[in-house]
Amino acid sequence: MLPVLNRNAAWTPSLTGPMNRIESIFDRFFEEPMLGREWSAGVPLALWEDDDRFHVEAELPGIAEADVEVTVHNGMLFIRGVRKAAEGRTYLYNGRTYGRFERVVTLPGPVDTDQVEARLADGLLTITLPKSPDARPKKITLQAS
Repeated sequence: MLPVLNRNAAWTPSLTGPMNRIESIFDRFFEEPMLGREWSAGVPLALWEDDDRFHVEAELPGIAEADVEVTVHNGMLFIRGVRKAAEGRTYLYNGRTYGRFERVVTLPGPVDTDQVEARLADGLLTITLPKSPDARPKKITLQAS
């Protein structure tokens, strides 16, 4: 049987040095539920492009469509929302984060804001941002001299 690793300082007497105490403080900060605080680092995000569009996927499990707002303004994509804790529960352990979040992405090029589409399904927010016609690659035909 493998040993159980416990990060609690009361059970680990080696956590006495100043650097270990700082590490312990950071561990507790990131392990505690984030009630009432903003969080964005916990929103995994992917951004890629093809010839005609930029694509963004953000993982938002457990968040309702009504609690998410997507905005494009001045070359920036804003994903804002709130993850609400379920009412009436007494948790024995809860490693989830709750509260407001915001993720801001600088877009790599101009987009046609009138054609942007966003969809939330199965905890995955998918945003399709058509490139502005000026930003799309244009093949130039060579002329013989």
